[in-house]
Amino acid sequence: MSELHFQPVKGRAQEILKAILQTPEVTSCGRKDAMLLRLACEEIVMNVTSYAYPEETDGFLDITIQKADRISIRFEDGGVPFNPLEHKMPNTKLSWKLRSIGGLGIFLVLKKMDHVSYDFVDQKNVLTIEKAVKDNQ
Repeated sequence: MSELHFQPVKGRAQEILKAILQTPEVTSCGRKDAMLLRLACEEIVMNVTSYAYPEETDGFLDITIQKADRISIRFEDGGVPFNPLEHKMPNTKLSWKLRSIGGLGIFLVLKKMDHVSYDFVDQKNVLTIEKAVKDNQ
C-alpha cells in the first residue's frame, strides 16, 4: 500500500500525478491499465488542485493506493464539498461545437474505471476509483 500526502496542492498537479504513477502499485500494472489509471488520476488531481480550495487556501490531498486483483486509489481532500457523481453527464452525441465546456473528464473516469464512489466524511471529500488490472507482462 502506498500513502501520499500533499500540502499545499495549488500548482502541484503534475508533481502529484507523477508521484501516483511512480508508486509500485501503478508501475506493476500492464501498459493499457496504467494509461487508463493515468487518465483517471489526471482528471481527479486537476480538479482538486484547480477547484477544491478557495484561492487563499493551500489545502491538502491525501492519496492511498492499494493493489491485489484490482487497484484502488482513494483521494481525500478538505476542500469544498463536491460529489462528481452528481454532476450532469455531458451529451456525447452532440457535436463538439454544441457541447458545453466541462464534465467530460469525470465522464471518462466513470466509463474507464470499474467502480467509482464518493462520500463526504469528517469534513473531507473522499473519492475512490477501482480498476481490475493485469500485471506487467
